[in-house]
Amino acid sequence: MKKVLILLIAAINFGCSLNNSSGRVSFGRLVCEYEESPLLVEEQTPRFGWQLHSTENGFGQTAYELEILDIKGNTVWLSGKIQSDESQHIPYTGKDQLGAGEQYQWRVRIWDNNDKSTSWSEKSFFRIAPDKKQLNALWIGAIKREDSNLPGGRNYHNVPDSSEKGQLWRETDPLSRRSIYLRKSFKAQKRIEDAIIYISGLGHYELSLNGKKIGNDQYNPLWSDYDKTVYYNAYDLTEGVKKGDNTVGVLLGNGFYNEQGGRYKKMQVSFGPPTLFLKISITYTDGTKEEIISDKNWKYSPSPIVFNSMYGGEDYDARLEQPGWDTPGFDDSQWLPVVVDNAPNGELKPQTSTPVREMEYFSIKESMKTGESYVLDMGQNLSGYPAFTVKGKRGDKIRLTVAERINDDGSINQTQSGGPYYYEYTLKGESEETWQPRFSYYGFRYIQVDGAKLSESEDNRDIPVIKAIKSCFVYNSAEPAGSFHSSNEIFNNAHNLIVNAIKSNMQAVFTDCPHREKLGWLEEVHLNGPGLYYNFNLARFAPKIMQDIRDAQLPNGLVTSIAPEY
Repeated sequence: MKKVLILLIAAINFGCSLNNSSGRVSFGRLVCEYEESPLLVEEQTPRFGWQLHSTENGFGQTAYELEILDIKGNTVWLSGKIQSDESQHIPYTGKDQLGAGEQYQWRVRIWDNNDKSTSWSEKSFFRIAPDKKQLNALWIGAIKREDSNLPGGRNYHNVPDSSEKGQLWRETDPLSRRSIYLRKSFKAQKRIEDAIIYISGLGHYELSLNGKKIGNDQYNPLWSDYDKTVYYNAYDLTEGVKKGDNTVGVLLGNGFYNEQGGRYKKMQVSFGPPTLFLKISITYTDGTKEEIISDKNWKYSPSPIVFNSMYGGEDYDARLEQPGWDTPGFDDSQWLPVVVDNAPNGELKPQTSTPVREMEYFSIKESMKTGESYVLDMGQNLSGYPAFTVKGKRGDKIRLTVAERINDDGSINQTQSGGPYYYEYTLKGESEETWQPRFSYYGFRYIQVDGAKLSESEDNRDIPVIKAIKSCFVYNSAEPAGSFHSSNEIFNNAHNLIVNAIKSNMQAVFTDCPHREKLGWLEEVHLNGPGLYYNFNLARFAPKIMQDIRDAQLPNGLVTSIAPEY
């Protein structure tokens, strides 16, 4: 009886060990083409990867099985048990090509050192990018390129306004550099199962649906040589599109697509006036589909952004705001019909790189009054822009001038970084107003405020009051891949200084500086390459840099020093 009891206990323990086999390991970071749940997978044979977490010493993977399912849960491909300890770059090897524009689910399970299998991982998602036939929208805007009187070519570096070349830029149509609103209302007749939007707004855009901003990226799509490559983005709108009336709104700015100069300028180049390509694909629960595309039926209106330039700054007149412009029911009878323009020369491609975003924020470290101005030390040199809340009278103007250095009297100094560069805001005079630039950034630590005072100051002037202000550190959202810390604070501080310098220049390209040039000098990549890879995961960003280099390469094989080469 004693032997039977011992055997029974052993069997129970063995059974528990088997049952808990899958509990000894968990899956993390399920990626397809280096991204979790990507909406734009360019490869027809995508690669998958996963991380394993185990509490058991010596645990290891000896085999895996991968399953791809359609959105209904039907198996599309099952790899079968593959003897391998690999967990990255696992390719889809099914016989049938995955459908363009289609969404899929996938999951994985593995076998351990003892040939015991885990349970299936949680399902993750991916969507194949649409093919060219599916990208059937038109390019629209306020004015056609052929009517804009834009100078051709790219040989306009440091051109004086008084020169013959400078005169060409002064004669362009003002509408060709104007930021505009675009809107389109549509009705969803049934319950929504899936909705996705594909969009390219050149130079850059801000997207909204039913009055709510979509996404948190800045400066999309990323810069490129627009004669060779034009990127588009995708956003999941399934939760945003509602049954009934909907309105999609887009705010367009210039970026490097349309850098016509104004104030400080390193160079001038234009591939055309601001323009929009947009397609919304809706799938209803009954299986029927509907499309909304950019076409001649859209309307536009000038936006409150009255000036925007990558080299000169940005001005905003809040009196020109149109509340509700991107919501259903808005009266757009005074808006104008868009024009349909030719597509840019570059090939339209999905943007798979990591986007640029607001990543960190800094508040005032110290403030001082110099003359009629206030100079704020934000305590950190960075690339980005200020964001503020102000209260004042309608028509009051405030100016924020940013810089890395200050003069002996405390005023800001843009001598080495390129100027004049500033942001100007005209108040609408309704309670407190909050604003930040959308389409321009600069490298700075200090902010000089003119035309307003700080809320905590004893200034008796009847001028607007800055209620709050912060610096927004804006850079590419590539994730950290490593860190450094030692017992020597000098080494630690030096490392942090270098990493922050990298961040300030990690934008759509790796720039040489975040103010006077903002260009993709290639030594920033090849000379700093090891340091970049030790500190950041560039698996998605690096292919974009390589595409820039391919696009910039000359017919004789020469690779230029700058890519994109404007």
